[in-house]
Amino acid sequence: MKIKLIIIASILFCVQEIQANVIILNGLTHSYSGVSGQTYEGQIILVNISDENQRVTFDLNEAIYDCQTGRSFVKDIAHKNSSSGWFDSSVRDIVLIPKEKYAFKYNITIPNDKTLEGSYWTTLIVNVEKPIREEVIKNIGLDTKIRYAIRLLTDINENEDVQLDFEDVVLTDNPINSEKLLDVKILNESIYIENVRLALEIYNTSGTKVLDIKTKRAKIFPEVCRDFSVDVSDLPKGTYECVLIADSRDEYTGTNLTLTIE
Repeated sequence: MKIKLIIIASILFCVQEIQANVIILNGLTHSYSGVSGQTYEGQIILVNISDENQRVTFDLNEAIYDCQTGRSFVKDIAHKNSSSGWFDSSVRDIVLIPKEKYAFKYNITIPNDKTLEGSYWTTLIVNVEKPIREEVIKNIGLDTKIRYAIRLLTDINENEDVQLDFEDVVLTDNPINSEKLLDVKILNESIYIENVRLALEIYNTSGTKVLDIKTKRAKIFPEVCRDFSVDVSDLPKGTYECVLIADSRDEYTGTNLTLTIE
């Protein structure tokens, strides 16, 4: 019996740590911004770092984002923000010889429709067909293969203000390791993908700033939530006044709250 383990590498994973035979050099998110009727040329740079030939195939999937379930990949179910129909490439598979660097080229053509606006996206799945490891354990064959999920994002006729909202703020206290996290859920109410950074300023009862933290930026898709966590474990017991600020595209959304550490 043979079991296939598929590893999907997205933006959350470091390519080098996966130790794949084929790696991608120019990132797992490719963003474009323009107007109706424009065509963009893009490329994915792959390198076969192994000593054997590697067969690579390319396919499109849809990435569905939801506040409750997060992200899921589907092949044949389109959504209103899909740009899969705009994608074109003459290559569907390639065999890379050892140490070969290859540029997979593609075009994205925005329809010539002046009413189009907002963010649209598709996901290019890069499949490395040859197993990166083959093991036999008690008559069970184990093949480990890798798939890269590359996001292709397109903003069209951008003219809308940022619309972010704080959906929920909860202090989570872990009694096992005494870790305290301020969990913040942010909703993107606009029709554009927002690249959001959360800043937290905390003041004691004397008005002195005792903590100033900024998160890394993270993309929030239209009409979807995203969770941010800020570690406040170092705060002594007491009551604090806080300012939360979410920023994207040089626009800022803020809220005040009172935080009690017990």
